[in-house]
Amino acid sequence: MTTGNLTSAGLVLLSGLPGSGKTTFARLLADLLPADHFESDAVRFELSGRPTYHPAESAKVFATIEQRAATSLAAGRVAIIDATNLTGRDRRRFVRLARNRGVPLVAVRLVAPEDVIRARLEMPRKGFSEATEAIYDQMKLRAQPFTMPALVVDTRYPLEPSLSLVRRLLEAN
Repeated sequence: MTTGNLTSAGLVLLSGLPGSGKTTFARLLADLLPADHFESDAVRFELSGRPTYHPAESAKVFATIEQRAATSLAAGRVAIIDATNLTGRDRRRFVRLARNRGVPLVAVRLVAPEDVIRARLEMPRKGFSEATEAIYDQMKLRAQPFTMPALVVDTRYPLEPSLSLVRRLLEAN
């Protein structure tokens, strides 16, 4: 990769609880790089219209995201995976995709204090997320630590330094 515009493929794997700022971070990063942004909530609405969040629907959503990311990587682009990706099992398919394609993988865990997340979830949502505080409470019990290096970003603070760091990590590989 070269400084300036990225000239090679890479995968950015975002992880975080609802309300942690994943989609905001992904949109800003996609504009900065540029990159292809694959938001699980948007894909879910595209595929089903009225999401049920049943396991079969989720399996279809993530298979679609994986296929689209593979196409993006094959075209030499950066793919941003924007989903909660809270467990090692959730992340495994994307780690394997990056490894099989021989592209750099940058894992980013987005966090914020619980009171900040709850305040965000109480506000009217823009976009496709239907997350509520009740969903947050259910999902926070599932969160597992990364078993690989991951950048942790506290989204209470300005995102630009972290966005720049992700870019530099992609360029370094």
